[in-house]
Amino acid sequence: MRTIIFGHGFCGSRLSSILENSSSTEIPEKCSTNLIPFDFNDSDTWSNLPDFDSAIITFKMENLSQSEKLANLLKDRKVIILSSARNLKNSSPAQIIDENTPLADNQRVKCESYFEKHAVILYLGLIWGDNRHPKKWLEEGRIKNGKKIINMIHVEDICHIVKRLLNSDIKSGKYLISDGHPLEWNELAEYYNVKLNQTTPGIESRKFNIKKLQAILPEGYNFQKPF
Repeated sequence: MRTIIFGHGFCGSRLSSILENSSSTEIPEKCSTNLIPFDFNDSDTWSNLPDFDSAIITFKMENLSQSEKLANLLKDRKVIILSSARNLKNSSPAQIIDENTPLADNQRVKCESYFEKHAVILYLGLIWGDNRHPKKWLEEGRIKNGKKIINMIHVEDICHIVKRLLNSDIKSGKYLISDGHPLEWNELAEYYNVKLNQTTPGIESRKFNIKKLQAILPEGYNFQKPF
């Protein structure tokens, strides 16, 4: 099975390193010899795509006409979209959300709606790994509120989930993705000896229910943890 990974960023580049018989795209001005020059917003570059059987979309789509065009191109192929859990709209702080939580009314959600019937859409929690580590974020002062609840997922776990879905019979559906252990920033800050402000968080603070994800993973699967 030949797989095209659309995008060569943090997740896309990692996926390309573990998926056999895969190729990645990059916008032409940044493209090196081992990547496919492709610009989502420039239809003239689409002819550069080789034959392929499955696709993983790792970049943020916000162009409605191009999204509809890409959805039509991919409708007979297996498609996995890496989206954001921010697109699931909770209504109260610390609310438990899952795949049935209403979607936000934004351009990204509208673009992804063209793929709903024939793609797997992964709503990712806070992605970490390598230099994207919570210890670094805390020490740099980027985290402001210790009481905010976060739902994390390591990039290697994302790769494992994507690979498992590619090799499954699952053709469509939505999955909320995290390690299944919501925690306050306070817990990480205490571990790394960092002091944080303590203010009441808003609706950006919520907990993920990942039972649907766990049902497709091996029993007792161990997610990577930040401490």
